[in-house]
Amino acid sequence: MLAQPVGAQQHVHERHHADAGDPEQRVVLLFGAYRSAGAGAGDPGRSRPVPAARSTLCRPIPSLDRLTVRRTDAFPENHLRFSFPADVTVTDALRVRAAARALCSLPRMPSGVLFCPADFGIVYHLAFTAGERALAPVGVNATGCQWVHGLGRVRWVARSPRFWATLGGAMGLTSPDSATFRGRGPNG
Repeated sequence: MLAQPVGAQQHVHERHHADAGDPEQRVVLLFGAYRSAGAGAGDPGRSRPVPAARSTLCRPIPSLDRLTVRRTDAFPENHLRFSFPADVTVTDALRVRAAARALCSLPRMPSGVLFCPADFGIVYHLAFTAGERALAPVGVNATGCQWVHGLGRVRWVARSPRFWATLGGAMGLTSPDSATFRGRGPNG
């Protein structure tokens, strides 16, 4: 079953999730308020990302020493502005490990019906390394349902505002919160 609009004009955007295990699995996102229905595991019209294979990030936290954060914007025509560059590298091992612990402590994405705000396509790709060993990247959606991919089962950051403060602190940002990572419109 596809996601259903709730009192808003329907704007459909399809995205492929590389960490979904099957690159042909599609996710349908509706911009504005929407209701997602729990689709079966084989349903290509599912409204949430498919869980990825088990991640190795949460095991070697004591040996992590580098984090690269890369922001992508699926809709640059929105002209969102940010107070920090799109690519940030963190080499302070304590900060890197704090960010990893914050990711690993996020709750799993809930099942059932979800009402999510608009998804403006802002995704942060977090790449951790331990020495010369690169770990599988993690994707964190800053808008919409705020899915987190790449940690095994899909996780959820929407109800964990301290995550953004921890990630921003690791990146050296001043007083970061979720709005810092969502960006500001051209008039705001």
